[in-house]
Amino acid sequence: MRRKGKRRKTGKMLDTVKKRRKIRRRARAKVKPLKARRRLARIKRRKRAIVPQADGGPTIGNTRVIVYIPFNNLNVRSMLPRSIYEANLPEENTHLTPDWINKRIDIFMRFTLKSLLNQTNPNYAAFIVYDDSSRAYIDQALSNYSSLPYNIRFIANSEYESAVMSLLNGYSYWYELHLYSDDMYSKYYIDMLYNYKPKPETKVLVCQNGYIYNSVTNELAKYFNHSSSFNCLIYRVQDYMNGVRHNLFQTPPRHKEIKWEGAVLLPHEIIRYPVYVNHSHSNNSAFFFSYEMQRNSVPNVWENTAGKKVMLGEFITNESEKARILEEFIGNPAA
Repeated sequence: MRRKGKRRKTGKMLDTVKKRRKIRRRARAKVKPLKARRRLARIKRRKRAIVPQADGGPTIGNTRVIVYIPFNNLNVRSMLPRSIYEANLPEENTHLTPDWINKRIDIFMRFTLKSLLNQTNPNYAAFIVYDDSSRAYIDQALSNYSSLPYNIRFIANSEYESAVMSLLNGYSYWYELHLYSDDMYSKYYIDMLYNYKPKPETKVLVCQNGYIYNSVTNELAKYFNHSSSFNCLIYRVQDYMNGVRHNLFQTPPRHKEIKWEGAVLLPHEIIRYPVYVNHSHSNNSAFFFSYEMQRNSVPNVWENTAGKKVMLGEFITNESEKARILEEFIGNPAA
């Protein structure tokens, strides 16, 4: 017996219901491929952004960039030729005194820190490494400035390794980017590293082309160094955890005094873009403008490099061009 109030569907009504269902099925059939195509396109875009190399090398998604900035933890006297050592270097252990530390932290804040903050890609950590014995002087000097960003901090030399290890969890590779505490990198450099695809055997990316800048006289010139201290060491995280280290301070054959050749003695690749500024100021420890001025000024210094070690290039005399270049490295000077 049929329930009261419920109508029995006639043949005409059933035909109408079937037609409606058929129309809905057709509509869904058109929508599904569109959704599927859009989903597939999103997956492909993600794969293009983080695509591993055939050899499983560094990629955007599996690589950590850490900037190593030696402050006063290195003995620069032992690394320089005697001609520079005798003419320019101050008294032994000057770099551990409060006066030296105060001046150099001021230079770091006005130049190197601005260069770090100017990076177009902020996905990095930076450690400014100091000699353990100078901790109290470092803390006192830093108290005169605003707090540093969370990813940039001063750290004792004995704590550097453990600090690095703590940041490598979940990564397959890491880049140890070297920068001295008074120098600068182009604001594009960290972005360039994340997008660079090194060969499987490469251990270091060497930055040969850059600038020399005298902030006392406001002189800026092109510069070339075939084995500069502006380098990026490439490590597999597991290898690093197991104790692997790349030695940059190797002495080439027949050159007993020179200890800055290690970069080009390792399997390396050259970064052609001028990414660094080697900074001369009133409180240098290992780089001196007066010494560099003794080199011949070479036209097209970034191209004419065959058989050369270190060369000074053309001076940038156009003030607007000089300002544009400096802005790339330290941002707006008025900021």
